[in-house]
Amino acid sequence: MGFCRLLFLVNVLLTSWFSSAKGEGIHCDFPKIRHGIVYDEKKYEPFSPVPGGKILYYSCEYNFASPSSSFWNPIICTEAGWSPVPKCLRICFFPSVENGHSTSSGQTHKEGDIVQIVCNQGYSLQNNQSTITCGEEGWSIPPKCISPNSAGKCGPPPSIDNGDITSLSLPEYAPLSSVEYQCQNYFLLKGNKIITCRNGKWSDPPTCLHACVIPEDILEKHNIVLRWRENGRIYSQSGENIEFMCKPGYRKLRGSPPFRSKCIDGHINYPTCL
Repeated sequence: MGFCRLLFLVNVLLTSWFSSAKGEGIHCDFPKIRHGIVYDEKKYEPFSPVPGGKILYYSCEYNFASPSSSFWNPIICTEAGWSPVPKCLRICFFPSVENGHSTSSGQTHKEGDIVQIVCNQGYSLQNNQSTITCGEEGWSIPPKCISPNSAGKCGPPPSIDNGDITSLSLPEYAPLSSVEYQCQNYFLLKGNKIITCRNGKWSDPPTCLHACVIPEDILEKHNIVLRWRENGRIYSQSGENIEFMCKPGYRKLRGSPPFRSKCIDGHINYPTCL
């Protein structure tokens, strides 16, 4: 009777040892989840690789969800890797269809879902498609049915900071229409001042670079004066060079920016004198 107990105990110990030995060889790289985060990531990542059997939890960023749609999702390290495979899928809200309809209107879909759209007579989706797909960046094309007669037209030209178009803005522009931009006083126009409507989109508009204002208190702070101008406040366009010099009785600080500085989109590196 004692011998049978001993055999049983040895069998249990061997089974336990083999199970432990089998688990010791399993490791998983720390999970890198696109659009997702691991719970207490900073705590666990330094101990990567993760041993077999370890359970971690992950969540998804805004506008993304796991396949189970749970907020925190458990994954376990196995011989085949993390199970289930951690994924964060894009969430696409489907609004009503302009000039058409769909049974998906008002519903939410996940990445990979395909939605059928029926356009009203005389309208169609872009490229005469009948479906749109929820992808990582959102819907493959806008859920909007358009008339062939409106294809290629553009809406109002894009607005820019510190500038505007030289003509009255219209609600719609025909293909190959052009508009011209201008900047406010003391702002420098960078890029093409004329943009064109092509394939329903405007070409890139220009930008208006900030001018540099040199007030008297800044000059006083750095113990400098303007080399060629006597007024206490000036405006310079972006790209213009400005020259300074030390006030009488002061010397340029070692390592200070040079006396000749360039205005770059509203910024100047001022030299300093002591």
